[in-house]
Amino acid sequence: MHVRASSWILLLGLCLGYILAAGVPASWSKHDGVLEGVQAVTLLAGGLVAVLAAYQQRGMAVGKIWWVAAMGWLGLLSHELAGHAGLPQAQVWLDAGQRLPSGWMPWPALAAAGAYAALLLAGVYWVLRYRLLSRVVARWWHEAATPWGCVLVGMLALLLAAVAQGQVGLPMLQMPDTTRSVMVAMTECWVYAALWWAQWLLLHHMQDWRLSSYLQTMHFSRSSLGERFERRSI
Repeated sequence: MHVRASSWILLLGLCLGYILAAGVPASWSKHDGVLEGVQAVTLLAGGLVAVLAAYQQRGMAVGKIWWVAAMGWLGLLSHELAGHAGLPQAQVWLDAGQRLPSGWMPWPALAAAGAYAALLLAGVYWVLRYRLLSRVVARWWHEAATPWGCVLVGMLALLLAAVAQGQVGLPMLQMPDTTRSVMVAMTECWVYAALWWAQWLLLHHMQDWRLSSYLQTMHFSRSSLGERFERRSI
């Protein structure tokens, strides 16, 4: 398993961020706070890079993987919006002493959840339609291009977030709930940062595919009209 130096930097940043979260203002983890803004910018940037990569590799069948990646980024953004949409209105209701109806969900959150589900289904369809698992993912594995370091950092960040929320059952130092919320928001930022960097590494790895695919598949074929040059891409 090849772990790049950049993965060690991600791991170091994750550990430092988790430790220093106790000194970060609690307002950073609130709705529309600094950390949520960082998450939104990272997700939008990831989606934009995926769209640009899809346009750059539009002549390749394997380039469809970047449209799936763009759907994934937008799906994550919809998931974040679904978790926060309508919260101020709901808080006003609760402060006024009113109870929310059973199963009630603000319409912005409902719309965001619907968008998340639609993007998820569309991504699965594209993966199956263009056989991206065998065409792309299997080739990443064969060429040892999978950014395992980023994957491990992202999984560790998810685990640390679950620990901070008390969902894992591991012992945790007694600290205010505001500090725990900062830790959760901080680790979520590093999850998205690890995904962003993994996408960037794979994009650079696939730059060579566009050149090699044409060189390896060029061939001549003869027809009744004479010699014809054909060029195909994977």
